[in-house]
Amino acid sequence: MDGTAEIVALVGVGILLTALFLQSESFLDPQIQGIALQSLLLAALLGWLAWTEQNLDLAFLAGLTVMIRAVAIPYVLRHQIRAFRWRSREIHAAGRVTGHALAAVAVAVVAWFVFQETLSSVFPQPGAALPFVLLVEGLLMLATRSNTLVQVIGYLEEENAIVYAGALFASAFPLFVEIVVFLDVLGVVLVGVILSIQRGVMGTPEAATLEELAG
Repeated sequence: MDGTAEIVALVGVGILLTALFLQSESFLDPQIQGIALQSLLLAALLGWLAWTEQNLDLAFLAGLTVMIRAVAIPYVLRHQIRAFRWRSREIHAAGRVTGHALAAVAVAVVAWFVFQETLSSVFPQPGAALPFVLLVEGLLMLATRSNTLVQVIGYLEEENAIVYAGALFASAFPLFVEIVVFLDVLGVVLVGVILSIQRGVMGTPEAATLEELAG
């Protein structure tokens, strides 16, 4: 069990680091790569827990996470942004990247301490605070980003946080698999709706401020 706890904590730290990377990046292509990596790490965690607990439901969810969140949705998003001549970036994002990164670190620290002070006694599992921190990071991205596709990535991070928490605390819950499948379907539908109006939501470097490309 000690080895399992160490692996869960190690993978959780990797997931959290991808969240901090997403907050510090404004170009869409690296953000898509970041959310895909985060989903792969989550799938690896689900797979490890499935193997140690002999849980077929977690194994199914690991495969679903790889197919939908790590491969299918990032592929569609990446295919769309390649239609633009320049690398897509949030409008007027050059001056806000540092602020986003600092805010992400500050929010992560505050969320960690809030969890330790309020919920650690209820969820004493190793690394239990990490899904909570990831959830708050996703909320921060949704609240502070202006580009709708970046907000979609924030939504996917929120989904990852929910699945992450469920895998640690509620993997035996009867409706856990159904909830995760619903979230994946909802994510696919959301991406489809956003891409259908992509010309109105894609942020590309402004002609008058080409310093956006210098980042």
